[in-house]
Amino acid sequence: MTGKLLSRDNISVVLVCAMGVFLALAVIGGTVSLILGKQVIGNDVGTVADVSGWLYAAALLSVFCLTLSKQRSAGHTPRLD
Repeated sequence: MTGKLLSRDNISVVLVCAMGVFLALAVIGGTVSLILGKQVIGNDVGTVADVSGWLYAAALLSVFCLTLSKQRSAGHTPRLD
């Protein structure tokens, strides 16, 4: 099952779903962190929000690179003019 889920065709879908989860965690965690302020749980939730934001950025960059790789393997070269 894992082999089919993480195949080259499905990895973009998995990464986009992960991006949705990470973005939601970052937004909700950031809001909770602002509300709770300097309390212990506020600091912990703020840390989770920061990590989720970085994971979102990494997944976004991975999807972008994977899309460029698929386009090049299909014979399409992006024009930068």
